[in-house]
Amino acid sequence: MIKKQKTILIVANCFWYIYNFRLNFILLLREAGYKVIVVAPLDSYKNLVKEYVDEIKVWDLKRGSINPFLEIKSIIKLIFLYKKINPQLIHNFTIKPCLYGGIAARLINHKFTISHITGIGPSFFGFSRTIRFLSFVLKPIYRFSFSQNSKIIFHNKSDQDIFENKKICKKESSCVIQGSGVDVNKFKRNKLKKLYYDPIQILFPARVIREKGFIELFEACNSLWEEGYNFRLNIAGDIDSENKSTLTRKEIMKISLNKNINFYGKVKDMKSIYDQNDIVVLPSWREGLSKSLIEAASMSLPIITTNVPGCREIIQSNKSGIIVPLKNQFYLKKAIKKLIQNPQLGIEFGLRGRDLVKERFEVNFINKKIFKIYKNLLSEK
Repeated sequence: MIKKQKTILIVANCFWYIYNFRLNFILLLREAGYKVIVVAPLDSYKNLVKEYVDEIKVWDLKRGSINPFLEIKSIIKLIFLYKKINPQLIHNFTIKPCLYGGIAARLINHKFTISHITGIGPSFFGFSRTIRFLSFVLKPIYRFSFSQNSKIIFHNKSDQDIFENKKICKKESSCVIQGSGVDVNKFKRNKLKKLYYDPIQILFPARVIREKGFIELFEACNSLWEEGYNFRLNIAGDIDSENKSTLTRKEIMKISLNKNINFYGKVKDMKSIYDQNDIVVLPSWREGLSKSLIEAASMSLPIITTNVPGCREIIQSNKSGIIVPLKNQFYLKKAIKKLIQNPQLGIEFGLRGRDLVKERFEVNFINKKIFKIYKNLLSEK
């Protein structure tokens, strides 16, 4: 009797996420004999992902939408997809697919569903009246969505604690797996640097939005340029107009006219970008677990980042980088100046950072942890 191939359905908010964060894991699944189908909204990475999976389905979801009719329509579409495909296991990535996927799976009483929380929005940790009201309204919806999940995976302990304290999930059904991992054999320097470039190249590897700390970084750099420091600020990320913390037109114009700033835009080959830079700065307000910082550390680059969940776990303060207070332009400027003035220190930080990545964040190490959850769930009768 031929054993039927088990189907894994992976759901995300874009094919870009799958291509940049989960291809290694998909390859592991296919090597193990699983059929892999990916569901995500249409974007330019659809055909790239198609080469690595058995099948893809385009899902009508608008990432920045809060229109209730569009959101309900997206959930209904997922319900039909789940029924039609009837996978053995559903794995939802990123917050909206986890929320909507959990609702859809519960409504059809699907047995095995994993929600992978790669980061949480301000509705979970903000303190304004609007945020508190939004949290109050969403809490019962989150509880309904996540209460029947087989497993909820978080990228950091702080996010897990928030979900448990709000009674959205139970401790026994959740776990922490730190990020999506990095291929340390790919993300490494072919030749270790002994000096910085001239002029010094500083990289901001993220979307240009407030929540990534870009305004604080821009003001800190402006102050240093006014003092006569010679360096370039390189931006590897697009201007995300769909995000609620997007910059104003006036701010974007001011940035684009600055001769010391270079825009790479959205980058496919980040390794080559890291190779062209000396220091990586990400003063983010919060992350799930920053993939760009892990990649940068794997490339032996010194890092400056903030003392927030998803960033502080990646470096050892004053050993592989510098951790600064959140939204603090003064300390950010001080940290950048320190690394500019001490190239040898920056190089030493980078070497220690790579050692930490090899120990904690290597992609095969991370993927085996997720695969173990799959095996445990699918072996249940």
